[in-house]
Parts: sequence; structure tokens; C-alpha cells
Amino acid sequence: MQDINTSHSKKTTRRRNTTSIPLHSTKKKTKNRYKREFIYDEYYDCYLCPENQILEYTTTNREGYREYKSNKEICKKCPNLKRCTQSKNHQKVVTRHLWQKYLDETEEYRYTKKGKEEYKRRKETVERQFGSAKEFHGFRYTNMIGLAKMEMKAALTFACINMKKLAILLYKLDPNKDLTLNKLTTFLINTLKMQQTQEIFLGLSTI
Repeated sequence: MQDINTSHSKKTTRRRNTTSIPLHSTKKKTKNRYKREFIYDEYYDCYLCPENQILEYTTTNREGYREYKSNKEICKKCPNLKRCTQSKNHQKVVTRHLWQKYLDETEEYRYTKKGKEEYKRRKETVERQFGSAKEFHGFRYTNMIGLAKMEMKAALTFACINMKKLAILLYKLDPNKDLTLNKLTTFLINTLKMQQTQEIFLGLSTI
């Protein structure tokens, strides 16, 4: 879930949009210190532990996480070593995703007045669609083999759900209450053209 939120935050931020997504923090109790107790210094690209010791960047793993490691010799003498790590080599490792800055920007927006108002509407908009997908479209479990097939099913399913939302919205906005297939089709085509024009203007078109 963390990777999904990070990817979503990057896409929306680069498109100059804002979004309010839930924070998925670690709920599992652990003897070790939480990652939030280690402060990241963007200028020096390092982490600072609660004992004011530096964790320096060492490498980036295949999953796209930058690894920051402490000094073993210093950690051996630390009185709070057992609270920090259980590793045999007495070294603390903190990871940070390559796109973490986008997630930080999104999280900062969530605490603004506008972000809080938008976040309250999730239960009426976004979360309701997730519930419908699980209840009526078989998304409680994966019932296809292969990631490509599930991605295709998800895209088609949520496209249909969004079209249903559009039809309901247009019906409510239509004073004559005579929504027809032609009206809906025209609206969808115009919306698609507007989106393609905007993406080309912003230099984000993949065509």
C-alpha cells in the first residue's frame, strides 16, 4: 500500500494536482524505534537518530528504496542499542523511497484546511466505489491468474463504475430529466478531448 500511495502522489504532484490519501503508518507494535523517530536531513541527504548520530546513505535496492546505515562502532556503545535494532552487526538501517518527497508533499497538503475537507469526503466518494467493487464486482479476491489480467479487469471495472457515476450526475443536473445515451456519449467524448488537450499542453501526453 505504501508503494501505491507513493506512486499516486508522484503522478498527481507532477500534474500540478492535489490529492488527499490516507496515511498508512505502522500499527504493529515493535521493540525497535519507529522510522518516524529518525529525522531526515534533505540538504545532507542523511538521517539523524534520536541519539543525534548520523545514518549515511549507502545504496539503493532493487525496490527503489535508498538505504541509510548507522556506524556500527558508535552503535555498539549506545545505551539504547536494543531499542533501536536487533541486528547482529549492531547496525541500524532506515529506508527511504526515491519518490518519498512526493508523498511528503501530499501528506502536508492533507493537513491543510482544504485537504481536511476533501479527506472527509472520501467516505462518500472514493471509499464508496471501493466498497461497490468488492461487493458487486468480485474484488474481495483475485480471481484471475497473472497481473496483466487483473490490471485489465480493474481498469474495465472502474471505468464502468465511473461511467455510472457520470450518468447519475448528469441526470441530477439535467433539468428535463431526459438523459439519453447520445447525450452521455457526447459528454464523454468532449471530456476525453479536454483531457487530451490538457495533457498535451502540460507536456504529459504519451501519444
